[in-house]
Amino acid sequence: MTDKAHSRTSRSSAKARSKTPLGIVTMFTMKGDPIKALSGFKLPAGAEVAIVSSRPESVREIRKTVRGRVARVTEVIEKEPGQVHVDAKPLLDRSAFEPDARSRAMLEGIRIAQEDLRDAGGAYDLDQVRTLMRGVSRQAVDKRVQEGSLLAVPGPSNRRSYPTLQFNRDGTVVPGLKAVREALQTRNPWSVLNFLSHADVRLNNRKPIDLLKSGKLDVVLEAARRHGEQGA
Repeated sequence: MTDKAHSRTSRSSAKARSKTPLGIVTMFTMKGDPIKALSGFKLPAGAEVAIVSSRPESVREIRKTVRGRVARVTEVIEKEPGQVHVDAKPLLDRSAFEPDARSRAMLEGIRIAQEDLRDAGGAYDLDQVRTLMRGVSRQAVDKRVQEGSLLAVPGPSNRRSYPTLQFNRDGTVVPGLKAVREALQTRNPWSVLNFLSHADVRLNNRKPIDLLKSGKLDVVLEAARRHGEQGA
């Protein structure tokens, strides 16, 4: 069991800690002169008391007061009050935790992709997609995502989300998504979503997804090929 008293000055206050048999440390403050306060304070056998002061003159007074009644005196001086260390370096280099330009670009890319999703109408979760597709199994949904005929993007908690723009009003999936992905020469779902949801000058400023829904797959594929060549 250990009890410790801690004081900023010999006349200010003292904090004492005691460790119980359960290993719990308790701290308390003693008002006034810690030496006088401790004179009537009974401690368990083997307990230790430490008095700490940040002022050198207080340390000298404490030494005189307790002389002959202590087994050990240890004095540690980190720096004097008001002393400035010009060469001192901070313990924590905050610049080490700042993302570099490439990392910031990655974050910006994710932000833009999420804006694309929101502007395109958001996304369904897996259960909603299964409802739209007349109760197909999870495995059937996964198979369509893998082959590219159904678009899925990483959602909250890294769960798949399915952009709503790829569904017709009757709940069926817009045909041609797999061919568009192959023409774009990418497996990145965000890149596919970006292409589908933005007006394209090669399509007279119309959105590829709108043309797909109207059955004009060929013109969309031609725009996708040229888009993929530019991005390669």
